Amino acid sequence: MRRWAAAAAAGFVLLVAVGFVATYILRYRRAAGDVTCAANLREIGLFAAHHVDPKVGDPDRLPSEIPAGTVALAGVAPDDRLSWFPRVLPGLDQKRQDAGPLLAGLKTLEPFPAAANQTVARTRLRAALCPADPPAADHSAPAPTSYVGIAGLGADAAELVLPDPPGAAPPRAGCFRYDRPTPFSYITDGLSQSLLLGERSGDLGPWLRGGSATVRGLNDAAGAGPLMARGGQFGGTHAGGANWGFADGSVRFFTDRGDPRILFALATIAGRETDGLPGE
Repeated sequence: MRRWAAAAAAGFVLLVAVGFVATYILRYRRAAGDVTCAANLREIGLFAAHHVDPKVGDPDRLPSEIPAGTVALAGVAPDDRLSWFPRVLPGLDQKRQDAGPLLAGLKTLEPFPAAANQTVARTRLRAALCPADPPAADHSAPAPTSYVGIAGLGADAAELVLPDPPGAAPPRAGCFRYDRPTPFSYITDGLSQSLLLGERSGDLGPWLRGGSATVRGLNDAAGAGPLMARGGQFGGTHAGGANWGFADGSVRFFTDRGDPRILFALATIAGRETDGLPGE
């Protein structure tokens, strides 16, 4: 009887220990995923950080604009073009993943469905996937991205036209649009107050495909899905909120319990909002 009681006690202690370790491992993995996701967004937005605080190089060769949301091709719809990712591939960590073969294989004068571009698209881009909830690998299909460029406010924000010659941008315009780059000088709300990149958990599109696969606006229309939630417009991969990249190259985590109007305001580059970020 004593042996049975001792064995039962030992088993109970073991179960508690296993449960504690499992919980710790799960929390560690979640924390690691949060950190790596933020690092991915910083890596993708490195060109913006260089514009804000150049440490080296010729100032005349530093980025002066956010790339167009697609590689423009006459007569080709945005969804059939290449995305903005090829423009930032050279700035990604080449030790982590060599972008040379991808750049060499791209046919920028051909649309996304072209055979050569489909071959490149099937390569999983490490910096484009949130490690907290990576999609299942399917090497027979174009690899997805967890991150999209922010087009502004509204489902049609990526189609808004910037004034030419330069002037005030439309109040709903964001950092990305399908057909033209966005000069940093147009971001009059402030680079640290303008969303550049957001993460998604559902309806993921290929990283190499243009259109809504890689550029999205924050939809504030009546009946639009939740702004941050599993299966919502954005977020859903991290507990309690999502990471967002800004036009100054910084990354910040926003809780999904906050007022969505804060992010709606941050989605625009010339909305002329006067309120700063919480805590600023």
